[in-house]
Amino acid sequence: MKKLAFGNLQFDRLSIPEYLRDLQNWPMADPTALSDEDRDAYNRRCNAIKMFIEETQIPVSIILEKTGINRSALYRLIERCSHKHSDGRIFGFRGAIPYVRQKNYERTAQVDCARKGRAGSSGAFKQLLTDYPGIEKLLKKYGRERNKKIESAREVRKPILEIHNLFLKACRTAKITPDEYPFTESRLGYRSMQSYFKKMAEELFSTAVTNAGGSRAGAAMNGFEQVPAATRAYEVIEFDGHKIDLRLTVKIKDPFGCETLLELHRIWILVLLDVFTRSVIGYSLALSNEYNKDDVAAALQSAMTPFKPRKYVIPTLAIKDGGGFPSSSIPETAYACWDWFRIDGAKSHLAADTLTRLNQIVGCWSDNGPPGTPDDRPYIERFFHLVSKHFAHRLPGTMGSDPKSIEKILSDPGMDITLLVEFHELEEMIEVLLADYNGETHGGIGKRTPLEAMSYYVNHQNGHIRTLPIFMRSSLCLLQEARVVTIKGSVKNGVRPHINFSNVRYTNEILSGNAGLIGKKLRIYFDVRDIRVVKGFFEDGSELGVLTAARPWCFTPHSLRVRQEIFRLIAEERLVIRDGDNPVEAWAKYKWGQARTNKKAATALAKAQMNNGQQAFTPSVQENIAENLSPTETIIDQENETVVKVARPRILKIRRTITF
Repeated sequence: MKKLAFGNLQFDRLSIPEYLRDLQNWPMADPTALSDEDRDAYNRRCNAIKMFIEETQIPVSIILEKTGINRSALYRLIERCSHKHSDGRIFGFRGAIPYVRQKNYERTAQVDCARKGRAGSSGAFKQLLTDYPGIEKLLKKYGRERNKKIESAREVRKPILEIHNLFLKACRTAKITPDEYPFTESRLGYRSMQSYFKKMAEELFSTAVTNAGGSRAGAAMNGFEQVPAATRAYEVIEFDGHKIDLRLTVKIKDPFGCETLLELHRIWILVLLDVFTRSVIGYSLALSNEYNKDDVAAALQSAMTPFKPRKYVIPTLAIKDGGGFPSSSIPETAYACWDWFRIDGAKSHLAADTLTRLNQIVGCWSDNGPPGTPDDRPYIERFFHLVSKHFAHRLPGTMGSDPKSIEKILSDPGMDITLLVEFHELEEMIEVLLADYNGETHGGIGKRTPLEAMSYYVNHQNGHIRTLPIFMRSSLCLLQEARVVTIKGSVKNGVRPHINFSNVRYTNEILSGNAGLIGKKLRIYFDVRDIRVVKGFFEDGSELGVLTAARPWCFTPHSLRVRQEIFRLIAEERLVIRDGDNPVEAWAKYKWGQARTNKKAATALAKAQMNNGQQAFTPSVQENIAENLSPTETIIDQENETVVKVARPRILKIRRTITF
């Protein structure tokens, strides 16, 4: 009872933790399975526990008199019921069953060497492993090797008899004498070792299946289902990324202006799927070896902004009648938000910026299931299986589902990369594929297509869909980040006020001419795809305006990650920037030197080209900005510490009402 009394403090019935006072949640027992004598003892014990915990106004002496249990037995009984059971819960009322063991047998006495093979060695094997941890570590190693899945015909499991010989060798190395266990046994502990490996394999059901020769364990039931069942559209969204099983190429203009065909890394497709209607509500392609939080933000943004089909270059390629995306086909779903967002434990999914975007902008709950359980997100996993089977595995250059797949062998173009799918072609095919998927019937929603199911729910079932507020519908609301910086400068040395962001100075005409702002804090917002400009706000929330990067960083569009890589290459002395050089162009030339033989470099160039071609705003918003702002911007010349005016780059418009 001291544990419940928190150490050496004097015990009080009110000091029992709250989670133990709720007897309704205690595991129960079936008294009808007990004998009459044991049932009577069990009922008296349960009554004593209930009166002791729930009826604190009754003195303990009265409880003991009514139930016939002495004081020490009552306290010991409550401790037993609060102990942890092997199933992960407390014993509860199961601890009140007479003669129930709460602890496995542990041998303390040494094995009698005179018995030589006779009975009387119960628990000796476990005692041996406890006394010699090195032997136990060795057996666990062999046990893990035996429980591994056999991948080829050349692999075999190490026989128990061979492991037993190694076990005896380890015992002799540990200086266990011949008159000690296991050498006193007729079979030298062989059967105990068999039982040990069997118990080790049965600790996890998946391991037991592998050990028995099975291929795959069935899906486990989730004991705590946090996410509710989807009963309406946009209630539960499943999200994940899938590496497309396809070799790709891209045409990029080299420094001489000629188009060159380069092979890329395999890229990722990120998809948001509505569970109730099975509709794909948004997607994005990630041009990188691994996708990051910015790629996740691009996928979220595509799901919330109305879909606009592109002009397809591939002849006869078009979205079929009845296909499309909910945001364009059903006006009520434009800028729609969801309630639950189901993800796995990938770092980009659980990044602080991703969770902030989900919670503060979308306004939803995020749920990442237990690791290694893709069955918790069955719809998105099944969707990616269909994409691989019916799309990626049918194209030239497919990688197949594994290195030995027949699709990879039959579709391999060899060194002729002109036969591979180009990235812009894949973009168009993916868009049509997902749009057509939304226009076809699938299991689980009757005979309706996902778009028909979405439309029926919105128009006939009075389904309320929460949408993003109008003032937050800027196309950059999910791709912006915020930082707090300090305004630098020196009146004594004549250094004009500015801020430092990602190793580059930023300023504007207002900031550079006000010495009183030096030392104050500034909150800046920026688009991760193009950081030539940022927008600043003071600590009280008032706006300072747009700040532009110092030359030459203000000329060429570049992302935050590109700038970080440039400074890393400069620090490693792998990239040299001379006076007057454009660092972004120098980085591009450096990548071009590797792109023909390095897929990673080619992918980086393609991603930079894709980001540079994206527009931050719709034309109507850009026109409004152009009307209110001058065509020039004030920047810093870092060499001469002077302020010059240059053509204004693309302006980042972020509303200060968005919080992070």
